[in-house]
Amino acid sequence: MNGRTFVGEYVGSDEHQHLVKYSRVTCIFYAVVDNMSMQDCMPCDEAWALFDKWGLDKVAIQTLGCFSDYASMCDSLCRVFKDVAKSEIAEEEEGNVLYFIKRPAEGSNTYTEVLSLCKLKTLEYRLFRKMREKLRNFFARSAEEQTQEKERESIKRFIKEAKELSDEHELPRPLSYYI
Repeated sequence: MNGRTFVGEYVGSDEHQHLVKYSRVTCIFYAVVDNMSMQDCMPCDEAWALFDKWGLDKVAIQTLGCFSDYASMCDSLCRVFKDVAKSEIAEEEEGNVLYFIKRPAEGSNTYTEVLSLCKLKTLEYRLFRKMREKLRNFFARSAEEQTQEKERESIKRFIKEAKELSDEHELPRPLSYYI
């Protein structure tokens, strides 16, 4: 572990807000950074081997495949983006992290490299997070400022923003459920 940073998320604690209910308190790891490298992080297979070696909890991993052309990569990314967006929190939790990895050609003397990472959040997670923020902002006001008019304004803003998000992607439940 020396010279590396293990990146994870502390989950399951009642003292820290989380929209996903975890069965226990733990750190779930998803990346390892070599502190002496200019790379974003180690390739997944190397990081997962370290997590296994040290008996650490880690996120599930699967490959979308290897792509030799841009169009097929875009098709696959579009599919996974739509699938994650319409998933329920109970199924996909917050969403997925995608790793863009460059693998060397057969016989090449180059090395495997993580080019970039990105997060895909479920639409349901985004709606619940938006709802939490609206409630937090409303209740952060003084009692005098917590008027029915301010409450209606917050609800209207949430409905408007929820409709905009649901226009982009399919929801797992009807919009009225979240409203």
